[in-house]
Amino acid sequence: MTEEMAELDQDRMIVLSLKPRFAEAILAGTKTVELRRTTPKIEVPTRALLYASTPVRALLGTCIITSVTSARLTDLWHEYGSRADLPFHEFKRYFEGVEVGTALTLDEQRPLSRRVPLQDLRAKPRGFRPPQSFSYVDSKTGDRLLRMAA
Repeated sequence: MTEEMAELDQDRMIVLSLKPRFAEAILAGTKTVELRRTTPKIEVPTRALLYASTPVRALLGTCIITSVTSARLTDLWHEYGSRADLPFHEFKRYFEGVEVGTALTLDEQRPLSRRVPLQDLRAKPRGFRPPQSFSYVDSKTGDRLLRMAA
């Protein structure tokens, strides 16, 4: 266990809903920054569960969010664009209508030993619904979701 892991926020985790290509890029290590229109309310470092949206619809892995930075879009692109694994035209389209965006710096990406499909996620724990963008789960629920991959 790294020193950083020992300092993780143990009370809750964040579930990031991602397009499948971005979830795969995070797990492959080619995407080390996730860009968001809304800033999550987390303390860093925090464990993130990576959920791939349609058509995959499954929990794929985990990573650690090591920093959260909000900035004007031009600054955000110059500082983090090369690590976000997305072309500038997609960046512009995603952030259309806002002036400030957020960069989540990711580390310790780990794929699950088995993908956990949405139908299994909905069965246990009761009431789990993948978020549109992100949501928070308590650590007990997050650990239960991760054990489903074993």
